[in-house]
Amino acid sequence: MAVVQISRIQHRSGVSDNLPQLARGEIGLAVDTRKVYIGNGGSNAPVVENIEFLTTRSNVIGLADTYTYKDDQIGFSAQTGVSASSPVTRTLQQKFDDIASVRDFGAVGDGTTDDTLAINRALYELFAREQIIRVRRSLFFPAGKYKITDTIKIPTYAKLVGEGPESTIIEGSHASNPTAQTADSLQQISASVGSNSAVRPSNIVVSDITFSATTDVDIMAVDQAEGIFFTNCNFIGAKTTAPTGVGNTKAGVKLTSTTNQTTRHVSFSNCKISGNSLGVIADNDMQSINFDNCLFSTCFKAIKLGESVTGSAPSVNGPRSVKITNSLFDNVYHHAIHVYDGDGFVSAFNYFDDCGNNALGSGNPTQHVINFAVGTCQSIGDYFERPDADDTSTTRRVNVDTGHVAGLAFDNAQGIKLGGYIRGYGKSITLDNNSSKSTGISFSDNTDENAIEIEYAILRNSKWRQGCLRITHDSSAQSIDEDYNENNGSIGVSFNLTNGSNITTLNYTTTNDTDATFYYSIRIIR
Repeated sequence: MAVVQISRIQHRSGVSDNLPQLARGEIGLAVDTRKVYIGNGGSNAPVVENIEFLTTRSNVIGLADTYTYKDDQIGFSAQTGVSASSPVTRTLQQKFDDIASVRDFGAVGDGTTDDTLAINRALYELFAREQIIRVRRSLFFPAGKYKITDTIKIPTYAKLVGEGPESTIIEGSHASNPTAQTADSLQQISASVGSNSAVRPSNIVVSDITFSATTDVDIMAVDQAEGIFFTNCNFIGAKTTAPTGVGNTKAGVKLTSTTNQTTRHVSFSNCKISGNSLGVIADNDMQSINFDNCLFSTCFKAIKLGESVTGSAPSVNGPRSVKITNSLFDNVYHHAIHVYDGDGFVSAFNYFDDCGNNALGSGNPTQHVINFAVGTCQSIGDYFERPDADDTSTTRRVNVDTGHVAGLAFDNAQGIKLGGYIRGYGKSITLDNNSSKSTGISFSDNTDENAIEIEYAILRNSKWRQGCLRITHDSSAQSIDEDYNENNGSIGVSFNLTNGSNITTLNYTTTNDTDATFYYSIRIIR
């Protein structure tokens, strides 16, 4: 369109509240907001208005009001309104507000800036300031290391999402406080949880974030909580080698309850817990705590449950229905799992590598790998790198409390353990012809292996014997009784016991015929 007239441009200035309708082509400056306008006045103007120039002071996002979801990459535009001709439009501000980044609240994530206040402010503004569902947003943590100097308080209904545990890291440096802790709906923690009519810590979801510390503190404290879910998260302490003691008993994950609020329904999936004296502590009353497909490493004990059960709240019965499944335990100095008290613990389909060896590796067993000091605990389908030679009465793969018949374990070598009863898997050895030798079967005489039954079958030169050896022994005396029957005359095999260095050994003597095969299964009665 050709320019038909050029007029002298008029200028005005003043505060924005008193800006009049400018004449056509007239420029006005709002000195308070530092915004610039040009007038479109006159009787023949299609719309009489002051049109804002776009400058560095303009709110471009607020002015844009024509965003419409299209998804035109698929070849056509999505219909967002009641008809294709009436799409839903929104401002860019409304669109961007659908997602909240922790950087929107001042966090930097450069590993140097203290982001404590910014992160807690974001959590408060999104989940605690107003109890309105529409206010809540997933809080996104872009890749970076977020340095903090005090506890991050994760309130009820919060959802925290990172860019992967190796990309989003929250690193604490406080001397005593946890890196992060569950909080109630008013972001209150510890003794204040539930006060002022707040909702207890619940319905919290955290994924793809590492929580760590440069000092010896608890990493994640789950307190008085219900419905808490961690997925693909790391909880990393300051220790780089497996500690030789409990130290100040700090843990990667610490679960606690109070007299009025019992923690329950807490889940960790695809998580790594490493670098603390203890991997997980749970001593109070709580229910349904689950760890699946997790890694426990570089700690004194990986799982410690029910040590402080007193019979009084909040530790009347201890943890109930704690389940560890499909997980890996490695570089654990002492017990990988130690259940002092609590019902319904299950360890299933886990892999135990270098555990209970004082960090010295295979051939140096010092403790049981799994120690069930109470009944109603189960080990099912667990696999242990500890070889048979390291599996002794004092350094078992799975130690089941003798006083409770409900404890159950399926052990690599020893077979089924049910409380004080152990039933070994079927095995076999060759009894050499015309020999007097050890069977290689032996039992400690100063532990809980004093009453033994060996059910057996012997095949020799097409003859069979079926019988049972009953062995009762201690360091001062050993006795053996045998009941058997043979189908085709004597097969010429006898048994006796010898004792030395607190070990009772089963020996055999064979006549001159042929080698024999000894099939047997051991029962230990405790």
